[in-house]
Amino acid sequence: MNQFKLHLLILILATPTACIAPPTPPNTRPTVGQSSEDIFLQKDPASIRVMTYNVNWDSIFPDDDPQNHDLRAFNRVDAFRRILRATRPDVVCLQEINSSRRARDLGDFLEQALGSSGEDEWQVVNVRDDVIATRFGLMENGFELVSENVMPSLDQAAALIDLPDTEFGASDLYLICSHFKSGGDMGDILLRGRQADVIMAHVRDFETQGGNLDLPAGTPFVILGDFNAYDTDPALHIRTLIQGDIYNERNYGVDLQPDWDGTALEDAMPSHNRQGVYFYTWRNDSEPFNPRALDRVIFSDSVLHLQNAFVLNTTTLSNEALADSGLLREDVLLDLQKGNYDHLPVVVDFRIRRQP
Repeated sequence: MNQFKLHLLILILATPTACIAPPTPPNTRPTVGQSSEDIFLQKDPASIRVMTYNVNWDSIFPDDDPQNHDLRAFNRVDAFRRILRATRPDVVCLQEINSSRRARDLGDFLEQALGSSGEDEWQVVNVRDDVIATRFGLMENGFELVSENVMPSLDQAAALIDLPDTEFGASDLYLICSHFKSGGDMGDILLRGRQADVIMAHVRDFETQGGNLDLPAGTPFVILGDFNAYDTDPALHIRTLIQGDIYNERNYGVDLQPDWDGTALEDAMPSHNRQGVYFYTWRNDSEPFNPRALDRVIFSDSVLHLQNAFVLNTTTLSNEALADSGLLREDVLLDLQKGNYDHLPVVVDFRIRRQP
């Protein structure tokens, strides 16, 4: 990072963080003339559907978790099952799964909700509260996100998804599932920057021969999860993840162009139900914070084509669309009484670009 960028960053970080009471976005239905409301749920069989979802500390397994003893949480397991069946993801990145035992339970849950691919069962790996699950083959050993640091908060889940050759050719998919530090204090902001630096150093490692991990050139990769991308920071770690602008170059190396073709990565930027009106992925009307796009899906667009992307918001779907998809209007809410959405499910469909 050059001296000018360093001074600019110090100036930005010294700016007080504001808490602004948001206007409440109306829960209006799409206007007549827009595309069919539930068309966004349809998936091309030739695409890979990836979901990221912060489920709020085991709310999908509420029976014995002491952190979730409110009435709404006890109903969320059924809502999560309906969301899965409506979206039918191939790969899932979840945050706030409280233990390795719960991560193993998730595999059974997905199997019961969605079935498996042929004879293979859903496979699951987790690091801290980050979980990757897929109906395809999953390889973690040798593909972990390796960091030289001893700080557990920098650890993030990573694995190679073994895509079926019959459906997707010889390409596999590398996935990094992350949960960035929350909070607006200086320490929180700097830690998010370190987490992003760790990921970019890892990208440099797997794109360069030697080191901890070598991926075949042109291997598609996706970085996704709850990035806590606050609009008040202003989320400089997102710039690091997209542009390869490393903050701490002494520890993590110089800036890089992180895509295989020497360009920046791409942010999927999904909107609610693919209507192009709202883009936030977190909302809590009982708190004085703006709804924000905290959750992101960043990908190597040189080898992945973005075919479809949406934030699922059941509260704005018509009765007909809800019935067609098997969803209920309150399915994405965490607390029905307080109007707390918390995080919303984010779904992205990719097609692999054929290499010349």
